[in-house]
Amino acid sequence: MIIAYEPMWAMNTGRVSSADQTQEAMELIRGWLKENAGTEVAEKTRIVYAGPITETNTENVIKLKDVDGFLVGSTSCKPVFRTIFDMVSV
Repeated sequence: MIIAYEPMWAMNTGRVSSADQTQEAMELIRGWLKENAGTEVAEKTRIVYAGPITETNTENVIKLKDVDGFLVGSTSCKPVFRTIFDMVSV
């Protein structure tokens, strides 16, 4: 299972959540899964960050404990996407 998380206030705004805000939200999601679907489901579920991803926030966000990847939108059509891809695939 994959769950994509994007802060509602960030949708179509380009505003980026802080690393602390993102990790807190991911922990809440994983905790809810553990409580309501069990530990195995919580551990196997991939939670991806779907908020704005840029070359300046990628390294910090991908290092967060509960972020398993990104759901990249319009950035995937820009040349900077290659830089972001390289940061994540290391």
